[in-house]
Amino acid sequence: MLWGLSGPVFLLDYLAGVAGALAVALSVRTLVGWRTRGEPLSTVELAYLTDRAVLACQVGLAALRRAGVVQLGELATLSVDAPPPPRSAPLVRALHAALRRPQTWAAVLADPGVGRVLRRLVGRLVRDGWLLTPAQRRSMALGTLPLFAVAVVGLTRLVDSAVEGRDAGGPASVVGLLLCCLATVLGGWWLCEVPETGSAARRLLRRQRRTHAELAPQRRPAWSERGTDELLPAMAVFGPRPLLAVDPRFAELVGVDPEHTRPREYAKTAR
Repeated sequence: MLWGLSGPVFLLDYLAGVAGALAVALSVRTLVGWRTRGEPLSTVELAYLTDRAVLACQVGLAALRRAGVVQLGELATLSVDAPPPPRSAPLVRALHAALRRPQTWAAVLADPGVGRVLRRLVGRLVRDGWLLTPAQRRSMALGTLPLFAVAVVGLTRLVDSAVEGRDAGGPASVVGLLLCCLATVLGGWWLCEVPETGSAARRLLRRQRRTHAELAPQRRPAWSERGTDELLPAMAVFGPRPLLAVDPRFAELVGVDPEHTRPREYAKTAR
């Protein structure tokens, strides 16, 4: 019997080890990307944190559309017929430049100018701490190793008892340890899915969703009574569904899928 401990005592020690390893993993997850610097985020940058480049471009084009700049053309094309609004974000200006000739949504996303601005946007978010660097993501993944180490100890106890014919405790202790080992491995595997955003970005997204809770799609707000100042932030943190309500034809042209409007990061930011 590993370390000469009885089944119930070993199980209690195992659970204490799991609690410590989980505390380490969650602490690393919280501390990586805790601080940020630089200027406050624009609506387009907030949209990028929520669902990356596509949502950021959708929000940027929605800003141009609400300003009366974007026109819908034939063959699913978009174009502009006026200058961009003053003090527009760089991505909004790049989208405007791409639409000086009629373009489809796919062509806009592939435009070199839009790509350059998106790369600069990502560089700024990484530099200021909103997005994690590869090294930070590796550190977060390594923080889950203590969980797997504890699981290995528990499985070693079970295997040692089975192979050597030693007593690992009563059936309840053996089954309890086996279930705890499986739960530990699954928990470690779940925590190995490292987000691209730092903890500061996830806090910001949660705070923005609380601030704009009345605009959440599940509350079915009356978008016809809302202005651009509410539409764009709601898109930035909840996804493009509001655009379907106010401008369904335009939403379709910019790739908004009515069946898949929930951002990838919507659930992950709670972790």
